Amino acid sequence: MKIAVLADIHSNRFALEKCIDEAKRLGAEEFLFLGDYLGDLACPERTLECLRELREEIPCTFIRGNKEDYWIDHKAGTDNWVWEYGRSGSGMLKYSYDRLSPEEIDAFAVLPIMRVMKYDGMPDFVICHGSPFRVNESLREDYDYNDDLTRRLETELTICAHFHIQTEYRKNGKHVINPGSVGMPLRSGGKAQFMMLTDTDGKWEKEFVTLEYDVEAAIREMDEERLNEIAPGWYRVTKAVLRGQDLSQARALTRAYQLYEEVEGISDWRGIPEKYWDMALQEYGI
Repeated sequence: MKIAVLADIHSNRFALEKCIDEAKRLGAEEFLFLGDYLGDLACPERTLECLRELREEIPCTFIRGNKEDYWIDHKAGTDNWVWEYGRSGSGMLKYSYDRLSPEEIDAFAVLPIMRVMKYDGMPDFVICHGSPFRVNESLREDYDYNDDLTRRLETELTICAHFHIQTEYRKNGKHVINPGSVGMPLRSGGKAQFMMLTDTDGKWEKEFVTLEYDVEAAIREMDEERLNEIAPGWYRVTKAVLRGQDLSQARALTRAYQLYEEVEGISDWRGIPEKYWDMALQEYGI
């Protein structure tokens, strides 16, 4: 059995198509998707169409990520957040949301945040986006709550996503793997990432895959959709990450928030004015 594990696509259909083709070439008989299908790049509907076509061809398992929770909560009106074009904090959320149908959002809502995968003659393992317990909780090894979190994992192997860094470690008798991000990978030099999982002599063996794709085509599509106007600062960070800069939206957002709080004394990351995004990104040279 050969299984392709893909995570954090973030509407990057160019990277997704390249990863799917490579997984098929490597003999993938099944695909596992670990959430965060949309967001950050242009034309999310094309990413969904690509996934629908694959599902008709090869068995696929899908779980929910934190991005899906944004669409779900916004549709339900429980997020208490006005999304606006022209604001880096919410412009891309609104852009993706406006291109989703109510039925597509409802389909996200029924996806689980974790699943125990069972295969005859093989040890069970868990797939999740953040952690098996919370969709936005991270299994990054360097986080201060990681020791407690890994002790709570129920299976020996857990495959997670969310932090976009291709990772493998063992702690407290548990084995944690992150296949990296398809669409917004970090520390990859701008290359797309996924993982192949193979049953070998009763054990799961992983193979990390990193490959080039047409980054500039993805950026051209962002420009055609005028994402620089929809979410100015967010667009600049996304473009830098796609081209391999050692940065992340979370890091840029944190710095813009710090500047906003330092200057104006306001603690509200959702409403950061664009001038603080500009200040933060100037520090990062973008």
